[in-house]
Amino acid sequence: MKRLTLVMALLAAFALSAKAQEFEPGVYLQLQGGAACDLGEASFGKLISPSAQVALGYRFNEIFGARLSVNGWQARNYTSGSEILYKYRFVQPALDLQFDLGNLFSGWNPDRVFNPYWFLGAGVPVGFDNADAIDLARNNEKFSLLWEPTKVFWGARTGLGADIRLTDRIALNLEANANMYPDTFNSKKAVDVAPGPDWRFNALVGLTFRFGGKKAPKAAPAVVVPATKPREEYKPAQPRKEVVEEPADDNGPAIYQGADVDIFFDLNKAVIRDDQVVTMNRLVSFLRNTPGAKVKLDGYADKQTGTADINQELSEQRAAAVRQYLVSRGIEASRITTAAHGDTVQPFSGAKNRVVTCRIR
Repeated sequence: MKRLTLVMALLAAFALSAKAQEFEPGVYLQLQGGAACDLGEASFGKLISPSAQVALGYRFNEIFGARLSVNGWQARNYTSGSEILYKYRFVQPALDLQFDLGNLFSGWNPDRVFNPYWFLGAGVPVGFDNADAIDLARNNEKFSLLWEPTKVFWGARTGLGADIRLTDRIALNLEANANMYPDTFNSKKAVDVAPGPDWRFNALVGLTFRFGGKKAPKAAPAVVVPATKPREEYKPAQPRKEVVEEPADDNGPAIYQGADVDIFFDLNKAVIRDDQVVTMNRLVSFLRNTPGAKVKLDGYADKQTGTADINQELSEQRAAAVRQYLVSRGIEASRITTAAHGDTVQPFSGAKNRVVTCRIR
């Protein structure tokens, strides 16, 4: 027991020293069902009974987590005196400490498919519906530990499991665990074997739903600001919807209050393209000449590429890149608002959704 306590302490200390800045703590839910076998005086096959478990856990870092679970259903046992199987029911709330073995030995990898774990915990099983044992207890010395109608026990448990990644948030779960209870648990003391605790073994399969634990977003890439012409001389505000004079070689859309101006980006990039600089400079010129105008920047990403999380982050970075360009050219930050829509809205078809729409109001 002392050795086990020492191992737990070392694992916990190692876990708590992990690099928290690279991991997002989060809640997870496990729904499991399967079969259990209670150690007894009959063959393995005769003592199999149904088992289920629901657990709600929290991952503190890459390695260490804890979960509250409720498990149980039905238990079976056998007495050689009557040669009759009897069953009883129980439910067990439990607290487990969980250690991610994959991250412990191989480092954290949010894209790992097979994620094994080990857990150690304690429970408080509550037995009920013990009518079969009560009926068999008459004139049977093996049932000297009989409980009725309900009883609360202590329990200790440990086990191994694995989450097999299906998506970023859902995994197929496999788990095997062993539970140790006092000799009273099965209502009878061991006569044919040495006395000791009662044991129950579970094999479970289910699903794990994660609500966190993904890698923290990367910092937004630096925005490359191309060199432009010197700042233009201030001009009086133009009347509403009056088109600003444009260079002769620019055939782009007119810029006025109420117009939408689109700035397009390359795949998986948040850097303003060279072919968009002319449009950006025209927008800067208009905002300088129309001090009463404000602009809202709506960032988007192409749904056909990347994941929802990546596209959300990318749309935020694109809107930030346009905002930084405008501010660097002397446009007051108070006149600029931003919004990021990821791939939830697709204003164009295909690759054109790699865009920031500048709505001038």
